[in-house]
Amino acid sequence: MKIIHASLGTFLDEVKTGGTAVRVAALMQSTTQGTAAPLYASWIVVTASPDGGGWAEWRLLVGRQQAELTARSFGVPSRLARLTEERLADVRRRVEATGLPMADGILAHDAETVDGVLG
Repeated sequence: MKIIHASLGTFLDEVKTGGTAVRVAALMQSTTQGTAAPLYASWIVVTASPDGGGWAEWRLLVGRQQAELTARSFGVPSRLARLTEERLADVRRRVEATGLPMADGILAHDAETVDGVLG
């Protein structure tokens, strides 16, 4: 079972009572349609495994942007990558302020797909 929270504060309050480590990661997903440049979506994902099994999750959509054209291919948009790193730092500060232990990566369902972890 997965519990999805709409608020990072509520998520952290629930997890704090269980004393479990919180996993924080920035993820990038891309989609393509036809011959158009890929569309990237950037997420900050915070997960934990509270008492009782399963896991809890909070996600923040940082933004969506078309890929940047480089000399050889398409790349992750630099503006979106920069904004993602800023949001990731903000979320990490909020988690650290609670005193909860923090780890990289995420807890995810086997069917979850992502292109990569930024941090």
